Amino acid sequence: MGTNLVVLLAILTPMIGALVVYFASKAISETAGAFLTVVVSAVTAVLVISLYPTVMAEGFYWEVFSLLPAIPLVLAIDALGMHVGIIASVMWVFATLYSVEYMIPEHAKTRFNAFLLLSLGGMMGIVFTGNLFSLFFFFEFMAIVSYVLVVHEEDEKSLKAGFKYLFMGVVGGLILLLAIIATHEIAGTTDLTGRGLAALKESPNFVLIFWAFILGFAVKAGMFPVHVWLPDAHPVAPTPASALLSGVMIKAGAYGMIRTVYGIYGPGVLANFNTGHMLLILGVITMILGSGCAIMQKEIKRLLAFSSVAQIGYIVVGIALLSPTGLTGAVLHIFNHAITKGTLFMCAGAIIYKTGLRQLSDLKGIGKNMPVTMMCFTLAAISMVGLPPFAGFISKWTLAQGSLEAAELGVISSGAGLAMVGVFLLSSLLNAVYYGPIVIGAWFGADEHAAGHGHHAGPVNPPKGDENVDPTALMLLPMSILALGTLYFGLFPTYPLTMAETVAKFFFGL
Repeated sequence: MGTNLVVLLAILTPMIGALVVYFASKAISETAGAFLTVVVSAVTAVLVISLYPTVMAEGFYWEVFSLLPAIPLVLAIDALGMHVGIIASVMWVFATLYSVEYMIPEHAKTRFNAFLLLSLGGMMGIVFTGNLFSLFFFFEFMAIVSYVLVVHEEDEKSLKAGFKYLFMGVVGGLILLLAIIATHEIAGTTDLTGRGLAALKESPNFVLIFWAFILGFAVKAGMFPVHVWLPDAHPVAPTPASALLSGVMIKAGAYGMIRTVYGIYGPGVLANFNTGHMLLILGVITMILGSGCAIMQKEIKRLLAFSSVAQIGYIVVGIALLSPTGLTGAVLHIFNHAITKGTLFMCAGAIIYKTGLRQLSDLKGIGKNMPVTMMCFTLAAISMVGLPPFAGFISKWTLAQGSLEAAELGVISSGAGLAMVGVFLLSSLLNAVYYGPIVIGAWFGADEHAAGHGHHAGPVNPPKGDENVDPTALMLLPMSILALGTLYFGLFPTYPLTMAETVAKFFFGL
């Protein structure tokens, strides 16, 4: 099978699969459709992973056809696209397997599965595209189909969250489109396969176009100050979608920001302007604000959503440091956050699915009733805090090194480099402040849920005494693999670290 065909199938398989799942669910059963969704996701992951040797050896570029004169549809894959593509496709396999059991009591399961696959196709298109117009098309496609996942419950809360998500997505998309058109007019190309479009730096609108790109992608990433949709949208979506929205889909925004800073402008150009410093400040605010808001939450999924805002801050900071090690840390954190936050959302979903408990005050003692679920949550929480020997420590350590390297390169002052190390330590401490009580209370707290205390949303079926209410293997298996992954990739970080370093070396010409 030729490489061109494999790349095309990696994008089209989930899209065609969505139709197959729809008709199979109608003709056979919704359960058959759910398992078929897993199969389609797995086939997509195999196709993506099979591209790894070719892409890492020689890259990939294919001009499929021209949509309009001088605006071709280009598919291209480099180390960054390969890295994010593998993360996304594999995470989809875990999420769809988890959803087989989780979605049993839900309505509109067929619609959910179909749009989950359409979102996967959109994500593959984003990371496998070679120019800005193609990127915009897939970016907007994914935004529209993922809206259906956000409003799945069809209640007032989800519809309001969905409207905010769609409205901000449309506005961000229009701003992004204007930036792309301006880039095409000035540079004469929208190619993303190089290390910067040199003609842009001669434009008097250089800075304005830069911030238009950043704002357009920041909306999807959930970066301050356009993060306000995220804490509303992620909690109301069904948990499999929440895990993908938070663990993978917001990384499409981070991916776009990396392409903007390093693929459109180039670190050498931005290092001489204050734009990089401003982006760094916004990243720091996103980190601290996200954690500060998470501390104040009383509902588990909303806490995790604000935590995702904070983690996007880490990635933005790594991008804005304009140093090879800083970018390495940002790309590495895309991987580590995906597996860690995917685990945390799946654990929260398992608790809600089995007990109906959402309020943090009701989770005391839940570890006795859901030991496997809470062990997975505990491992992921430790990784999120950034303690060794977990994956979160590796990326945060790399980002701290990137801050010091940026100071050595003169991108920021020595004092600012040391201050950034302090910011990372503060952010990790804030993570411990809101994850610590959940873990400690779950294992050592009194069984308040058994006494019927707390406030709940939806049907509640708290466990009695030491009754074990862990879900079945269909939910426990993906949770457990991802949770163990947070430890494994902390002890043996060779694959994600090497991929991240390869990305950084390419963009810095090393």
